[in-house]
Amino acid sequence: MVVSVKVFKKATPNGKVTFYLGRRDFIDHLDYCDPVDGVIVVEPDYLKNRKVFGQLATTYRYGREEDEVMGVKFSKELILSRDQIVPMTNNNMEMTPMQEKLVRKLGSHAHPFTFHFPPNSPSSVTLQQEGDDNGKPLGVDTSAAWSVW
Repeated sequence: MVVSVKVFKKATPNGKVTFYLGRRDFIDHLDYCDPVDGVIVVEPDYLKNRKVFGQLATTYRYGREEDEVMGVKFSKELILSRDQIVPMTNNNMEMTPMQEKLVRKLGSHAHPFTFHFPPNSPSSVTLQQEGDDNGKPLGVDTSAAWSVW
């Protein structure tokens, strides 16, 4: 019997950094939220003594983009979690089975990461747009971002 797991892969345009996530939807169970866990692969010649950081951010959009004038934005961004991924600061991190398999398969340049939603963090909610609205939808949206410094 073969067990298959769906893994989502996203690479940077230059192909030097690749991210692997086991899922894109994270369930809010009221008392906790599923963690964002995955693996990042960075080519060592690209890294060169630099560090890779990741963050989990929530954007609250409460107004339409076309109504934004004179630098007044109708959205707020909250950073929920931020951590250094490469080099790892927590060598005792427990890996999920998916992370263990990916690290074993991808080799020594693969680095696991896990971001936990803080307690009482807002759930993602999107309000239905009218037919003629073309901008970003109103509501709460969560995203993950990574950067090399």
